[in-house]
Amino acid sequence: MFDDTTVLDRGVDPVPAPKRIAKPLRVAILWKYPSLGLYSNSAFDDLYNGIGHNNGNLAFVYAIASQITNPVQFFSWSTTAETLKANADIIVIPCANQLGKHTDYGDMAKNLEKSGLPIVAIGLGAQADSYEHDIELKEGTLRWAQAIGGARAGSASNIYTRGAFTSAQLDKLGITGSIPGGCPSHFINQSPGLGHKIHANWSKLPLPRSISVAAGHQAWMKSREIEHQLVSLMMDPIAPGQYVVQSMGEMIKVSRGIFEGIDEHALKGIHNHTVPHYSFEEFKAWCRNYVRSFYDIPAWMDSLRNHDLTIGARYHGVALALQAERMGITVTIDSRTRELCENTGVPHVADSDLTAPITRFNLKKLIKFDPVAYDRHRAESAGRYLEFLNANMLEPAPFLARIADGK
Repeated sequence: MFDDTTVLDRGVDPVPAPKRIAKPLRVAILWKYPSLGLYSNSAFDDLYNGIGHNNGNLAFVYAIASQITNPVQFFSWSTTAETLKANADIIVIPCANQLGKHTDYGDMAKNLEKSGLPIVAIGLGAQADSYEHDIELKEGTLRWAQAIGGARAGSASNIYTRGAFTSAQLDKLGITGSIPGGCPSHFINQSPGLGHKIHANWSKLPLPRSISVAAGHQAWMKSREIEHQLVSLMMDPIAPGQYVVQSMGEMIKVSRGIFEGIDEHALKGIHNHTVPHYSFEEFKAWCRNYVRSFYDIPAWMDSLRNHDLTIGARYHGVALALQAERMGITVTIDSRTRELCENTGVPHVADSDLTAPITRFNLKKLIKFDPVAYDRHRAESAGRYLEFLNANMLEPAPFLARIADGK
């Protein structure tokens, strides 16, 4: 369905280049598909591979693609070192929570080392149960992180992390100097003053009506009671919401009305995690009516604009609501979601702190959003991000400077 290599032509004039280079470097972004095209009738497996097995990945890939004005080509992670060297001067890796025991990137590490190209990692996160626990890495992923850290274009750091926790974990591994910044999806909305727009929309509501749920995973038993309450709030007969899934494959399948071939245990888990009081046939009808997944960021954000509040355990599902100028709150379940929220100003609450019944009234009181602090933090973050991109010989899109300047 999709080509292995895709060239992106944005038609955007680059920011005036510093004297340090004659022309922008050619960038290889390690993500196979910048766009899934006309995906409405695509086979599920094609779509699932195209999103990297999590729809939330599309947020930071879309962000990075909009923020760099160098000549860009997209390549899969398995692209050979020879192909990368022939087509690019520098590699950019859009990152997620890859630093954890769930990954093993030994083969990729060897390929990156063989390419000999400078590498820039943007948005790298560490995954642990909490800030009190250190990450555990397989040998292959450790080598991958070391390969990136050792492939700087110059003296500046080439790793932009999701926050101080990830940077501290890298320091413990001997990979020092990373920049704790957050996620590039923080700058999808290209306007300064975003916090004031969010606040204006939120303040005019006595109570939130239509609610979009950033759905959790059916195996997250400790947050199941929270999920049940969110589903109940979402299913309002006058102001209906939506249940937006991102991962794993079984949940994404039911969002597309696919029930055949799903592991029986997983399907029963989704049923129990959402509407266990329905019969199985009623559950399938509920999925068709309420469960959604998205395959391009503009469509996702456009949907979120129709809802007063987005809430749930998926950071990117909530963060996109704020980028669409609507309120959101993340229910944090581990270090990765907490770190992202803290470093991008996304309202959040720990799952362990949601002990009272969740009502619209309680949510309105719970969310404390300071638009001045949010915009100040976002401007400062954009300034650091600009410095990072420039230091790594990447050409920033002009709107980043406007966000950093606050005007």
